[in-house]
Amino acid sequence: MLAGIAFLPKQPIDDILADIAAGYDAKRIAGYVQKRRKDRDCGTLVYVRNLRSGDEMPITKNRGAMAKGCKLDGDALSSLSEQLERDVETDCDLLIVARFGRSEADGRGLRDVISRALELGVPVLVGVRGEYADAWADFHGGIAESLDLDRQAILDWLNHQTSLLQDA
Repeated sequence: MLAGIAFLPKQPIDDILADIAAGYDAKRIAGYVQKRRKDRDCGTLVYVRNLRSGDEMPITKNRGAMAKGCKLDGDALSSLSEQLERDVETDCDLLIVARFGRSEADGRGLRDVISRALELGVPVLVGVRGEYADAWADFHGGIAESLDLDRQAILDWLNHQTSLLQDA
């Protein structure tokens, strides 16, 4: 019911996850993918696109021209978490979390949404960059499967989860 997809920076995880999500009825999916947009002050701002609603919002904030990079917006992450929790609670067949990142590694972020989806029997796909692999392993305690960043491997896993749910 839970799979971590290992990926490296600059690999197209968001494109692959968005493509997979497009194969589902948007009203029955929860999750997000990230998009990056150039910003004159901090280089790149990160936006998230809710896979159910299609709404986009910035997840980082510009700290000004003198700052070194942008910073995660805790309020935006909290809002995303609330949206996803509502989506998971409402006729959900799949949760996609594009990143298990620093907030999740520190015990915050979308951990509760992932846990709630699992409680409800909703399969969960999570993107995991290498630097957070140990925190991810601690979080799932050995229950997650590991997947390569390969569209067909992910689809095969999803098909297997679907058949398990139908047999239950």
